[in-house]
Amino acid sequence: MKLQEKIALGLGKAWIHSVAAVEQLIHGASIDLLSVDLAHDPYPTLNRLRESHPFFYTRTTRSTWVTRFDHVQEILRDKRFGADVRKYPDRVKRITRHFNEEERAVFDNPSMLDLDPPDHSRIRRLAQQGFVQKFIASLEPDIRQIVEDCFASVSNQPTIDIVETLAKPLPAIVIARMMGLPETDLEQFQRWSEDLIDGSSTNDVEKVQRSNRASRKLRQYFADLVRSRRGQPGDDLVGRLIAAEEEGDKLTEIELYNTCFLLLVAGHETTTRLIGNGLWLLLSHPEQFEWLKANPDRVPLAVEEMLRFEPPVQATRRFATEDIEFHGHAFKRGDFIFVSLAGANRDPRANPDPESFDVRRETVNQIGFGYGIHLCLGITLARLEAKVAFEELLTRFPDMKLTSDTPTWGDTLIFRGLRKLEIDPG
Repeated sequence: MKLQEKIALGLGKAWIHSVAAVEQLIHGASIDLLSVDLAHDPYPTLNRLRESHPFFYTRTTRSTWVTRFDHVQEILRDKRFGADVRKYPDRVKRITRHFNEEERAVFDNPSMLDLDPPDHSRIRRLAQQGFVQKFIASLEPDIRQIVEDCFASVSNQPTIDIVETLAKPLPAIVIARMMGLPETDLEQFQRWSEDLIDGSSTNDVEKVQRSNRASRKLRQYFADLVRSRRGQPGDDLVGRLIAAEEEGDKLTEIELYNTCFLLLVAGHETTTRLIGNGLWLLLSHPEQFEWLKANPDRVPLAVEEMLRFEPPVQATRRFATEDIEFHGHAFKRGDFIFVSLAGANRDPRANPDPESFDVRRETVNQIGFGYGIHLCLGITLARLEAKVAFEELLTRFPDMKLTSDTPTWGDTLIFRGLRKLEIDPG
């Protein structure tokens, strides 16, 4: 990165912090995406915004943050709010003004995560062929074997890092097998994914550079993979996508690469955080841990409470596709909106006593995996992986304890997860 670009990033960071400080004085809250303190504990801020500023415009991101459960659900299912930024020329001009040719090509060809219908619907319909519920359910014995293999490498050790031992490898192995990727590449996939996430909401020069490199390498990996498998695509998820692309009018080559990219990264990053965050919650609430051990049939509902209380993805973005009057708030076409999944999940209108983690809840209203047409494609798989992981953890380590009361959270506000979670297996 050039010196002037480093200086610009540094000045941008200082400006964001100063604007956030002013907003804090005026409104009693602000959103500073670069604040490590906010990333480590976002909930007091989100709670204040939800009750006093349910539509909070912040100059730090030039966007409106929406935090009420009902508002968030409405936006995520309302066609007047879209995910594709390319429809708004002024925004495109600002975003891309310093892009090189490669960065502009990536921007011009987003994954289905950042597309609206009909393109989003077409690509999702093809990708979801690999996530049919009956097929996902059939994976349970294989998932249990993967868990067993993960713990075989740490038997008899006095402490175990659950993130490194289980939360990272389990979902990575599962999605790699579904896609027909070699497991020898797993560690590299995980490093690229982590670098991508770390560079998602930061002005740290090195993290931004690593994130960009990881993106390039992953896309090139899939370009090479697809090239090598043409003619004999196979019956795995990548093979089916290649077959669809070769039919001509269903999937372009760039859409194929982007879909593979998204499925690999999203297919394990969210579940990794779900398992780590969930176990931290259980072990930091010993009475809940003991209750769940005695009631293992309640693990699936406990997973829903984990998703509610500590969602791996804290927020997603939308744009107003037209001038809108929405619950008394005026949006102009192209306005940028952050939809706070984490804030919505702790809305007392949706869940009583929302600041209490309680695996005994009979009803859990949560949107930790999104809502509407962009609901996480792999939600059934993630729930199954988490269910198996916690059932096995409760059985194998009934006396486990945390080795530290201080969690090691990541430093990004959009993705929330533990960098490590060390336990004494007992």
